[in-house]
Amino acid sequence: MTNAIRQFFLQLPAKLKEEDKGKHMTWSFWLTLAALSAMPAATALLIVLLIGLAKECWDFRFGSGFCVFDMAGNIIGIAAGQLAWQIGRLVLSP
Repeated sequence: MTNAIRQFFLQLPAKLKEEDKGKHMTWSFWLTLAALSAMPAATALLIVLLIGLAKECWDFRFGSGFCVFDMAGNIIGIAAGQLAWQIGRLVLSP
C-alpha cells in the first residue's frame, strides 16, 4: 500500500501538467469560488468535491475510466479556490 501511495506522489507532478488535469483544477477553482459565495464553506467544498467525483464516476461508466489524478486535480483546484476566497475576505474586510 505505501508503495502505491509513493508511486502516486512521484507521478503527480508530471500528471498535473497534462491539459485535462489543468481543466479539472480550473473548473474546481471557479466552482469553489461560486459555491463559497452562495453557501457555507463546508457545504460548498463538499458539493464541489461531489461534482468532481460524479464526473469521474461518469467517466468510469461511459468514458475513459476513473482517474485518481483527475480527482487530485479537483482537490487542488478546490484548495486553491478556498485559499483565494480566504485571501479575498482578508484583503477586502474593513
